[in-house]
Amino acid sequence: MRIAPVVAMVALALTTLAPTASAASQAHSPCGYFEEGDGAWYNHCASAGNIKIVVDYRTEDGKVLCVGPGETFLGAVSRIQNAWYIGLRC
Repeated sequence: MRIAPVVAMVALALTTLAPTASAASQAHSPCGYFEEGDGAWYNHCASAGNIKIVVDYRTEDGKVLCVGPGETFLGAVSRIQNAWYIGLRC
């Protein structure tokens, strides 16, 4: 019966390679600007270093920020209108 060891190895491999909770939750966030609850976020989906974004505030001038890969909290939705990548690294 050689099938049983193969099935056991496949089952072990699948449980070992299961994504972590943080990786699974990150996969659900859209790339770029998004709002979640009362918070405004920017998700830099690439892993190739930091980028510059413009954050557009509702009552203030926009600001250029440097963000790394992953999600960056920008502030309250009541203050932030939008954010976008400006094509530069930092």
